[in-house]
Amino acid sequence: MIPVDELRCCNLFDQLNDRELEEVAKLGTIEKRGVGSRVIAEGSNAGALYMLKEGRVAVRMSSRDGNEVLIDELGPGSVFGWSAVLDDQMFKAAIWVTDDATIVVLDGEKLRQLFEANNHIAYRVVRAIAGVTADRLEKLRARLVDQPFSRQYLVAARSTPIPQTTASSEMRSMSCPECSTANRPFVIVNETEQYRCRNCGMIYYSPVGCETGPVTPSAERGTSEAAALGDNWSASTPRTD
Repeated sequence: MIPVDELRCCNLFDQLNDRELEEVAKLGTIEKRGVGSRVIAEGSNAGALYMLKEGRVAVRMSSRDGNEVLIDELGPGSVFGWSAVLDDQMFKAAIWVTDDATIVVLDGEKLRQLFEANNHIAYRVVRAIAGVTADRLEKLRARLVDQPFSRQYLVAARSTPIPQTTASSEMRSMSCPECSTANRPFVIVNETEQYRCRNCGMIYYSPVGCETGPVTPSAERGTSEAAALGDNWSASTPRTD
């Protein structure tokens, strides 16, 4: 058990009253970790939820070539290891200490048992975790828009001239399938033009010199599988007429 005040190091339990905080505090311990120590191993059983009281940690994942890639860096007040609130989960990333850390650790199995017995606590905490997760994903999406591809996985850029406008070309300008903003390709690799929408940031592709039909914004599309692709994708091959 830990003092209730230790749970106030982040806003995960802000919606709980003192009695509820006392129940959660019974499940906690405090850990001190030095620089270079690993808190979570990628692929290990999700056995605990962590709250960073002091210090900094790095979130890393293994790339396809076996190297660890830095995904994020977290400071005081951050939460990680939230897979522990779900049954039979594995940690998706490794956590390494980059600055001497003080960490509040909550036993995952006992926390789930508490949630099952007190649904109102579970709802408030899981809602807070969902907010943290959404914020992290949004930040990661923004980073991927700026650096959408790792160079090691890209085919060398096309060195031959870009096809000129013809009756069967897309006029070197393609509308975003999400917001309809007209864009020009920002790179050509492997006979494919890669576009980044300057309005919404979406990444999309088109074979070099193909035709594209009119774009329908997502809000106006139907619900069928074909409609979900958008007219511009179904018309992305040359006509035979």
